[in-house]
Amino acid sequence: MLMSAADYRESLRRYKPRVFINGDRVESVVDEPRFAPGIAAVGINYDFALDERYRHLMTAQYHRNGKLVNRMLAIDEEPQDLLSKLEAVRLVCRESGCAQRYLTHDAANAIHQATHRIDGGTSGEYHQRFLAYLDHVHDNDLTVGVAMTDGKGDRSLRPSDQPNPDSYVHIKSRRKDGIVIRGAKAIITGAPYMHELLVMPCRNMTEADRDFAVCCAVPIDAENMTIVARPAGRPVGRSARRKYRKI
Repeated sequence: MLMSAADYRESLRRYKPRVFINGDRVESVVDEPRFAPGIAAVGINYDFALDERYRHLMTAQYHRNGKLVNRMLAIDEEPQDLLSKLEAVRLVCRESGCAQRYLTHDAANAIHQATHRIDGGTSGEYHQRFLAYLDHVHDNDLTVGVAMTDGKGDRSLRPSDQPNPDSYVHIKSRRKDGIVIRGAKAIITGAPYMHELLVMPCRNMTEADRDFAVCCAVPIDAENMTIVARPAGRPVGRSARRKYRKI
């Protein structure tokens, strides 16, 4: 399924994230004017994939099932795929100033490769878990934010040595139905108007840091998650004025 910008905008209404902007609680991300530039920028990624002029750049076939997916959700198979993704980013940036959704592509390809290597030659389940998640993302044409950068706390110390363990996102507890994570991530592009977040480690980990070496997907309105955001886009003034297309 390929959504349009209007479809994407309406899809956000299905989520109820806990979001604050400049100290104000946001009741509806879609209707918040201070997020409008970011939502419009993401929307361009969707509309261009449906535009016959750009479809060759903005879509790709997923090799596992032949499904047509947005370029920003594609798994690269050959050098040309990387070049096409680069040209797609340039195309979107010329229109919006920031491609935003390209980060979903980068994270998906990194996790695809990492889980394949982890499981290589074994009956491991990490890669299969990711492939199942990727099918979910493709089927719903989701935009997924990348929650990678941790607060880091005392940067002279490894994650497991931090006096405040919440400086890095980590596994707080393990349960039969999964894990509970805790901590803070920073600089998540477009976080309030994503569908989900991909939590990823921001540095190499040692065995002692194993609870911090966590990679998982989190719905944007997951229980007990709070997003503290700034307005999307650049301040508008004589020296920096940008028009954003209404969707």
